[in-house]
Amino acid sequence: MPIAIFDMDGVLYRGMLVLPYARETLERLRKAGWDLFFATNNSTATRQQYVDRLNALGLGGDVEHVVTSAYATAHYLERLEPKPRDVLVFGANGLRKEIRDVGIPVRDPDDVPGIAPPAEAAADGVDPGAMRSYLEHLELPPPPDTVVVGLDLHLTYAKLAEAQRAVLAGARFVASNKDRAYPVEGRLLPGAGSIVAAIEVATGRQALCIGKPEPFLFQEAIRRAGRPGDRVVVVGDSTDYDIVAAHRVGATGVLILTGLTEADALRRATGDAVPDRVVRSLEELFALPELAGA
Repeated sequence: MPIAIFDMDGVLYRGMLVLPYARETLERLRKAGWDLFFATNNSTATRQQYVDRLNALGLGGDVEHVVTSAYATAHYLERLEPKPRDVLVFGANGLRKEIRDVGIPVRDPDDVPGIAPPAEAAADGVDPGAMRSYLEHLELPPPPDTVVVGLDLHLTYAKLAEAQRAVLAGARFVASNKDRAYPVEGRLLPGAGSIVAAIEVATGRQALCIGKPEPFLFQEAIRRAGRPGDRVVVVGDSTDYDIVAAHRVGATGVLILTGLTEADALRRATGDAVPDRVVRSLEELFALPELAGA
């Protein structure tokens, strides 16, 4: 049974908008006997929350066929020796839950020092010295042994300062992904990679990345399929992430021009970032020889 791995954001939907021919594509592949997996670098939600979204959008799916960077990060931490015992997450509760679900303690987000500054320090641009003084005089807890960074939509300077302190004190530094941006309806928004980059600059340390372009997500999908020698086709919207990761697991990388990648970026792609096939819509997939007979 051949395996198809789809990125979700920008490939099947944007926000709650289902992209053209997404439902028909998945239905046609299922009827043709393909094993469908969904893989995303977005770490804000649990796998079950993604299943709920897929089903709400009429796309179908189950938790065994969804692989997220949050899930992959949790299972990476679980395999470490020694296993982390005190993890500080900069990200959403979906990432925290996946890590807690493998038995690893995670600090509560409200425990970050400096998270609730007084009004005079919190006022934007009014008195920078007040915020600096507030941070200088905080009572600080022992640093965590591991820092995990995902997409944090509530990032603050105090959070950045605490991540810097922990990493400089020797904490492991793990990124669920390094996406520069992600597509929503009508625009792009900064991705987790922008936050990871800020901490890397502040510490001079490089984060270990779990999500695409690293191969972990796709390797997990292939492992779950239980057929490592079967044909694998990856459909994604980024040369730098989806296509590179596809080639790292020996899959055919199909780039769809509905998400992150524009024509100029495609022309600049080199090495593993060069897609095997390029389509402008999901409907065009079925003209590719890799999907012959589907």
